[in-house]
Amino acid sequence: MLKKLLVLVVPAAVLMAQASPASADASTGTLFGITGFGQSVLSTIDPASGAVTDIEDLAGPKQGQLVSITGDPIAHRIYAMRSNTVFIPPSTIQVTQELLTINSVNGAFTTTGLASPPGEIVFDPSTGTLFGLGFQGVLQLDPDTGKSTLLAPLASRADTSSLAVVPGANRIYVGRSFFSFETFDFTHQVLTIDTLTGATTASPLNPGRLGFLMYDPSAGLLLAADNQNLYSVDPGTGAQIPIVNFNTNPGALLFFAGAVDPSTNTVYVHLNVFDFSNPLDEVVAINDLTATITPSANLTTPQLESMYFEPHVTVTPDGTKADVVSGGITKAGVVKTLFSDLSDAQAAQDRGQCKTAANIYQQFIDDVNAQRGKSIPVATASRLVSEAEYLQANCP
Repeated sequence: MLKKLLVLVVPAAVLMAQASPASADASTGTLFGITGFGQSVLSTIDPASGAVTDIEDLAGPKQGQLVSITGDPIAHRIYAMRSNTVFIPPSTIQVTQELLTINSVNGAFTTTGLASPPGEIVFDPSTGTLFGLGFQGVLQLDPDTGKSTLLAPLASRADTSSLAVVPGANRIYVGRSFFSFETFDFTHQVLTIDTLTGATTASPLNPGRLGFLMYDPSAGLLLAADNQNLYSVDPGTGAQIPIVNFNTNPGALLFFAGAVDPSTNTVYVHLNVFDFSNPLDEVVAINDLTATITPSANLTTPQLESMYFEPHVTVTPDGTKADVVSGGITKAGVVKTLFSDLSDAQAAQDRGQCKTAANIYQQFIDDVNAQRGKSIPVATASRLVSEAEYLQANCP
């Protein structure tokens, strides 16, 4: 039986939706990864010791594989893509995709089928929006219904391999690589997509392939990692500027996994030494400003796929009230209504009436969404909804 998630109780600054995260302690959050031979176990990873703690095997009845994870740090919610492959005799192979919504505090999860499944997924905390990179292009996903809306179509002739979201900027970067059969070489470019309009601009073509994309919001850096180097990437020109060579082992390969802790400017990348008898995996931590490299010990489990770093965020009813006050809400009546909702919900929680409290938090969420983009700025609304959803799901 797999262990349930152990949450580190470490104070941390609350992740601001449109501001750079504040400096934090040595332990600023939790690194999650998909591990196991079946690529289906959600785990926490200690990047220093290499210790892997299993949370839950999410393979489900069809023994699916998890291909990408991301999350909402304020709501302590992880989103995971699961792909299921079932052989139906005599010759049919059925592939289905699902989106899992996981409570990172207690491991509880729900499953939603997806009509237009993406590969990689990313979450924008400033708007509360989940995006995915699908065959048709960049998708906006509804985790409750599974509905996929095409935001920006992409040409299929390229290897569209990775995307990164810029919180608070309504912007997504997409990395693409092209192979020429005439020259047998790769070229790459970066697409910049406006998440409000879907408008897309492309950088010029550059020689070589573009690796796995990540974004460090506190440094304002678009990052890419290939098998040897971490790069900063100029999204306008597509040019890659080497930050540091983190892999000098010719037998080690970069797998398609990376994550960023913006409060410490730490980039986590995964290296694998392929060996049938003794496969080794490690996570390399790189400071993208100082180029300092800190390799982990070998991980205590084989296989590591997608990674996600969740900053430690403390959510309390009083803290949510403070965010109402500081959130730039323009109508005093709306502030009064939201305060009333929060006070009533907190009182119900204090009485141990969790169901009543959950209903009142839902009313708070509805009240916020009714004024989203009106008297309540979008970033404030997204933050308040995430906080209320956390309080709703984690009644003492």
